[in-house]
Amino acid sequence: MKIDDARGHDADALRALRNHFIAHSFATFDEAPLALAVVQDWIAGFRTDGSHRLLVARDGSRLLGFCSSQPYRAHPAFARTIETSVYVAPGATGAGVGFALYGRLFAALAGEGLHRAVVGIALPNEASIRLHAQFGFRPVGVFDEYACKNGRAISSQWMQRTMDPARAP
Repeated sequence: MKIDDARGHDADALRALRNHFIAHSFATFDEAPLALAVVQDWIAGFRTDGSHRLLVARDGSRLLGFCSSQPYRAHPAFARTIETSVYVAPGATGAGVGFALYGRLFAALAGEGLHRAVVGIALPNEASIRLHAQFGFRPVGVFDEYACKNGRAISSQWMQRTMDPARAP
């Protein structure tokens, strides 16, 4: 497995993976398949340095998964807070892909002056909750039925992690 920063040439594979989760899960609240141009714009919003990253894991030409760190909210008060996400391709789950992606992401973010990372995990998803706990995320609450996708109410477990090295678990 090789982990790299996502590039423009990853757009087709990322689109296919994101559209899989849109169609077959509640992990993302998007309901309509994403157009290639939307995914290309999404990729362009990340950098290969700084706080907002998009990493991909590959086995040869096969995309195994991706993870990202994005702004939590646009307000300046949240400049030192990121929201993370990780998605692993069907057939690649349970092989350590998510763990490897997050390990690389958090190593890359060290020294970026961040204070908190937050994540919202659509329930149920015990595997994602366990993965996040391995990286020092702790539960802070559940947003109960705060979203609706395809007519179904969705709750999310919210978790946070310190990004300050002196305070890391």
